[in-house]
Amino acid sequence: MTLVVAIDRSNTEDGKDIISILNNICNMVAGVKLGMPLLLKHDLNLLSNIRKICKNNLIIDLKLADIGEVMVETVELFKNYADAVIAHSFIGKNGALDKLKNYLDENNMKLILVGSMSHKGSEEIYDKEIDNIIKLIKDINPWGIVLPATRPEIIKVFRRELGNEIKILSPGVGVQGARPGSALCYGADYEIIGRSIMNSPDPKEATKVLIYEQKRGMYECKK
Repeated sequence: MTLVVAIDRSNTEDGKDIISILNNICNMVAGVKLGMPLLLKHDLNLLSNIRKICKNNLIIDLKLADIGEVMVETVELFKNYADAVIAHSFIGKNGALDKLKNYLDENNMKLILVGSMSHKGSEEIYDKEIDNIIKLIKDINPWGIVLPATRPEIIKVFRRELGNEIKILSPGVGVQGARPGSALCYGADYEIIGRSIMNSPDPKEATKVLIYEQKRGMYECKK
């Protein structure tokens, strides 16, 4: 499976709409990425209920960017509900990502670092520091990195420099313009897709279609 569904918000006060959707698609996807708006709106009961449904790669997308002690204290709140957390890479290693990585390792959780982002502003800072970011990622050795499907040439560079051990997760498929399967063709392991599924009148069917389009896209790029 190569699709990670992104969920940033719910349309109900109790989050039952999210539970209903995940009941139908969890066995079809490689993971679930929960965004900050959803996490701030609901308490840990929703996470607990999601955890009961989805056993595969529950990713808490906190986009952490702070000193190590603060990040560890933040992640500690979610350690019983998540498999992985996302942090920014630009904050550096010493006193920050090293402490976070050690804590996650001790608690059997995965670190995912942002290597670049899918919006245009990422080109202003992140993409100008690719060499430094790649160096840091090699040093930290996270489980995965986030790279934009909207700029597949970035994926290609990171994959070439990092090899195949670190997983690449790529947002930007669907609403932001990248075609399903395009990031996979350039070396991503997973495509993160949110609104194309969550805003669909039939999320299960939308997921099926996207998985089919991923496979077709992969087939076409290998021809």
